[in-house]
Amino acid sequence: MTHVSRRSFLETGGRAAAIGALAGVWRPSVVGAAAVPAAGAADWTRFGYDLHNTRFNRNEKTLGPREVARLKPKWTFDTIDGWPIQSTPTVIGDTLFFGAGGHYYSLDSASGRMNWSFDTGIGGEWLANWLLPGTRSSAHYHEGRIYFGTGLCNVHCLDAANGREIWKTAIESRKEMMASMMFSPVVYNGNVVVGYSGSMAEIVCMHAETGAVRWRFRVVKDVPEKYQTGGASMWTSAAIDEQQNAVFNVTGNAKAFSGPTLYANSLIAHDIDTGELLWAYQAHPQDIHDLDFCAHPMVFDAVSPQRSRGDVRRCVGAGNKANFVCLNRHTGEMFWKASLNAPSANSGPLICATAVAYNRVYIQTANPTSRPTLGLSAALNAYTGDVEWLTANEGLQASPIAVANGVMYQGLVNPAKIQALDAETGQQLWEYDMRSAVRGGMTIANGALYASNGEGGGWQGQKTPYPHSIHCFTVDGK
Repeated sequence: MTHVSRRSFLETGGRAAAIGALAGVWRPSVVGAAAVPAAGAADWTRFGYDLHNTRFNRNEKTLGPREVARLKPKWTFDTIDGWPIQSTPTVIGDTLFFGAGGHYYSLDSASGRMNWSFDTGIGGEWLANWLLPGTRSSAHYHEGRIYFGTGLCNVHCLDAANGREIWKTAIESRKEMMASMMFSPVVYNGNVVVGYSGSMAEIVCMHAETGAVRWRFRVVKDVPEKYQTGGASMWTSAAIDEQQNAVFNVTGNAKAFSGPTLYANSLIAHDIDTGELLWAYQAHPQDIHDLDFCAHPMVFDAVSPQRSRGDVRRCVGAGNKANFVCLNRHTGEMFWKASLNAPSANSGPLICATAVAYNRVYIQTANPTSRPTLGLSAALNAYTGDVEWLTANEGLQASPIAVANGVMYQGLVNPAKIQALDAETGQQLWEYDMRSAVRGGMTIANGALYASNGEGGGWQGQKTPYPHSIHCFTVDGK
């Protein structure tokens, strides 16, 4: 078992190379005894599964509606520092990557044995501050490397084989900005795109080889930078449309209301190479109710019902705390929008509880303002937005969902559970009681379900009667 930290790397002959990496100078990753992860037939390479952010593993063939009833725990791995897990596991064949607290981990996906852990440099006052809560970003695996962000608003690129740092870029290091990163990077065509939360949120594109910044887009640009405010935080991950070389992002509400707040509460399209703004759709101008886009953008083609002449719509869609919007991904024109909950600061598909598959948009939504509070799961026709099925949940939610091989997977809060639903009908097929709330997204890869437990909000590192863990489930636990 190898433990790799930034400090030990600097002290073992890598000082000059590491300093070069921190300065944005590229160097080859150091290849140790560990091998590059062996690919599987149904890997899960990043937060949204694919570049389109669908959270739909179309290659998974082992777990289906008949098999999920036999899911049983195979192994459990507890975090080193006890911190909650709020990232989606990345699974590449025999290797799983995830982050929590002050560490990023590589595990053997079959046994849960740790291959290595990487010290992200988060500790002390940073780790104790719930506004900067450790590592919540999911890793994107690409060509033997993983890319992720941290609560310090740094982006790291590591050698996936041994956990050694190739480069690190500080996106926003000024403490007064209270910047943090929950955003999960997307890597495409030599670019790494991230966003962050804080006083002045930005979309940032970096060079995948060096970490050098290529372009930035400050979201609420009408508020002068000297005021150190503006907001419009980003909590999710970007989606890519390869055909038009476009990257899509969603933003939250603004922190300043004395003037224009264009691009807050918006779905935004940029040219990924140049940063040129292609179009923007603003859902809630001058929002004072915290109606963020709380779910990631998704790129998909929607096929019409047969009566509509076989038309295909080129879509990008995302959920905010009031409704789900489906737009023309080339122009930003509205196709449809649908609401399953009353708008409020704690409503909607929190956090990233949407997926797209089988010509449907799947949504798990919270409606805490109702009496009693109500959680719902639903499947919407991707072309029309019409409800195809809807089912009530016994609890609310705050985690990304996933779809694979005819099954939708979701997490519940109070009671803390994970469940499997039939993607065609919404019928519950299986459930499992968790130790605590599910916040990290579920991953279905190579015949296994990976899930985790971790509180959100103001959890500040206090001791709990249970560990925070990654859980692996397989058929009959084998």
